[in-house]
Amino acid sequence: MSIFDKFRKKAEEKTYIEKIKAKLGCDCSVIEEKDVKSVMKNYHQALQEGKKEGYTPLIIIPSEMMLEIVDTEADEGYSKDDRESIIKKSKDIDVKALLKRLLDEAMSMEEDDDDITGEFSLEEQPDHFLSIEEVINKKIIIAKVPTDHPWEVAAWVPMGGFNECPMPEEQVAVFKYWYEKYGAIPALVTTDVWEFFVENPPKTQEESELLAWEQFGFCGDIVLQGVGTVNSLAGTLIHSSVWYFWWD
Repeated sequence: MSIFDKFRKKAEEKTYIEKIKAKLGCDCSVIEEKDVKSVMKNYHQALQEGKKEGYTPLIIIPSEMMLEIVDTEADEGYSKDDRESIIKKSKDIDVKALLKRLLDEAMSMEEDDDDITGEFSLEEQPDHFLSIEEVINKKIIIAKVPTDHPWEVAAWVPMGGFNECPMPEEQVAVFKYWYEKYGAIPALVTTDVWEFFVENPPKTQEESELLAWEQFGFCGDIVLQGVGTVNSLAGTLIHSSVWYFWWD
């Protein structure tokens, strides 16, 4: 890549970052850290500050596609709900019925000879958001979303409705359920990833396995294209402060 191309790329990156911030319409910081620990330190500082000041911090990995996601007024050939409509729709969702339907759909993708359940075993648990590893030395946004209902951030960044990824209002409803049960806070988003910081993770094998089945239904790819079995996923959840979801 020539010097000119690098300069043009940086200029384009700066432009869509500024546009993302403008579309969000809330206070945002743009940071560029050299290591994972520094990013996590920034996040945790914002999380504690937000609890006092009534906002929820959200790490956003910027891209041109992310700009399309947050721009609900963009003419893309289909209509997008605004955040108020998404939140309103989420309140009419029966979360347990939704999770059962999503699990049934995920199970339908399983091959007959696959053992999707597997054996439980403790797995290495990350202490940081995995997506950060890909953006070290690159600019990221920490948005101070003005709500003390963390689950509502999914309405501010309405990715979803593609590749078995639940609709934004379904995400809001499920995130609320997990927040109330586990203190799970949506903390990082890309165009196809959600990561959580979890304040009250499951502490037993039974709790972890029940949660793993819910997460498999919500995001089949983390098992089918990830850890391989539901109980392997459960082994990553027990006492874990980080959850990861990715839709291919």
